[in-house]
Amino acid sequence: MEQFNRFYLWGVNTKYRMGLYFSAAVFCKGLVNALLGSWALETVVLLEMLLACFAFACTETALFPNGKNLLAERRRVVLWAVLANVIFIGCAWGLNWFPGLPLWGGFVLVLFLEYGLAAMWYALYLREKRDTAALNQGLRRFQEG
Repeated sequence: MEQFNRFYLWGVNTKYRMGLYFSAAVFCKGLVNALLGSWALETVVLLEMLLACFAFACTETALFPNGKNLLAERRRVVLWAVLANVIFIGCAWGLNWFPGLPLWGGFVLVLFLEYGLAAMWYALYLREKRDTAALNQGLRRFQEG
């Protein structure tokens, strides 16, 4: 039962992260399509985006599991950022998610990706900091009691 509970919590955490990335990807796709005069989103592209977001969410959950202070390890953070760029830029280019987008538009999307990654890293950092503070407070109560 312990294995099931651990897997279940991993799935919930991964699904949450996947949802965040997928929402951002769909927003970008919808915005680009609207600016290019199209109001449709292709189902196949949405499925590709969903799978790419799931792959990255799995990677992120493996690199930064709950309850472990790993954001201080620069190698993990750099690996996380590199994999994000490889997965999202690679899929967007290789699977032609944004046909008709001018080169400068691609640079804007990459900047948006980098900003989003920085925001997500900051959220992970804040969660880790909060968890550490809660653990330290619990330890102090234990030592006093």
